[in-house]
Amino acid sequence: MRREIRFPEVVEAHRMRIFETFTLHFKRAAREVAQLDGNASLASVYVARSTWDRWMAGDIKGLPRPTTCRVLEHLFGEPAKQLFGPLEPEAATTASRTENESISPHLAAMESFRLADRQLGGGHVYRSVVHYLNTVVAPALFSTAEHEEDSENVFGAAVVLTEMAAWMAHDAGRDDLASGHFNRARRLSQSLTDVTAGVNVMAGMSHLALQTDQADTAADLARSGLARLTAGPQVPILKARLHAMEARALAQLKAEPEAQRALETAREALALARTTPTSRWVAPFDEAALASEAASVLLDLGALNAAAKEAEHALALRDASRVRSRAFGQVTLARVLLAQGRPDAACSVGTELLNASQSVTSLRLSQQLNSLQADFDPYRQVPEVRELLSRMTAMAEHRKLLLGSLALPEGPQ
Repeated sequence: MRREIRFPEVVEAHRMRIFETFTLHFKRAAREVAQLDGNASLASVYVARSTWDRWMAGDIKGLPRPTTCRVLEHLFGEPAKQLFGPLEPEAATTASRTENESISPHLAAMESFRLADRQLGGGHVYRSVVHYLNTVVAPALFSTAEHEEDSENVFGAAVVLTEMAAWMAHDAGRDDLASGHFNRARRLSQSLTDVTAGVNVMAGMSHLALQTDQADTAADLARSGLARLTAGPQVPILKARLHAMEARALAQLKAEPEAQRALETAREALALARTTPTSRWVAPFDEAALASEAASVLLDLGALNAAAKEAEHALALRDASRVRSRAFGQVTLARVLLAQGRPDAACSVGTELLNASQSVTSLRLSQQLNSLQADFDPYRQVPEVRELLSRMTAMAEHRKLLLGSLALPEGPQ
């Protein structure tokens, strides 16, 4: 029998309404409790998807198992009896009012999916995003309910989440699926009066073109996106990202003066973003992201000292929760250090990279690790490098099995 309990409200308040996001935080809480209580078995406590669905629906008679309650209490800072207790009438009214006043119920979902993707990789989250699109967003697009959401908000969420699915598919090595999602997102964006959603998709497509060695296409997409922005509101954060994509494409094409100019323009645009509101449909792009892109640009141009400085700056700005972003930054920094003939320093970065990225399911990261391993190989006479290469080989096998277990389905999604 279902009943109104506080658990869904608490989950919403902590921005964990997506199962993968909740699981990520729950696992961390379990490890912390295991240490605090001196009970190693607590680290293996988990919540199944079916159990989560029942809790969110209020389909629970008593309390979960004591070990589960212990972790939940540590995670949320409330007694389990309170978490699974009745929702007070006043609280229920407030929750309902907040939901009705919200600009879009999909915004929290978008942020949760972004968080889970950054920390776990696309292989873990892709199916959940597609499921959410098919079962929640798609029906809302054609809803005739009396209190249906504004179509601009629903279509905007559909565009962002479809573009997100594209990146997750690419991250999992399925560029065929990624291309389909990007094209669908671009078509959906044509239903919006806000051009920023469509331009954001073009920025993503430009980035994907860079990842697949299509520099000319990447440059064209970035410039087309910039041209479209002139017809709409000024969004410096999106302008900065597009110029960064243009700079990377030009660097790959060895057009050094043009690449440097585009990079400087990106910096100028991002400086304006600090005081300019952005569209909710634009993907985050901050100083750390620009520093990471700048490091890649400068590495391709052979400006190694400047590239090292930018790569180190990007890592300094990224906290530990951004596991995948930090991993890509560490790969870039290690490549720069090797190009400078500093294998010891590169080895130190590589060791830190392996320690931090074991749980990230990203084929893109795996491919970069394989490439980095080849870059280290000429220095295998250095003892520390030999040890690192041995670890990289072992981890490559582990990651192959992990990625295989999370392979995405064949066919269009």
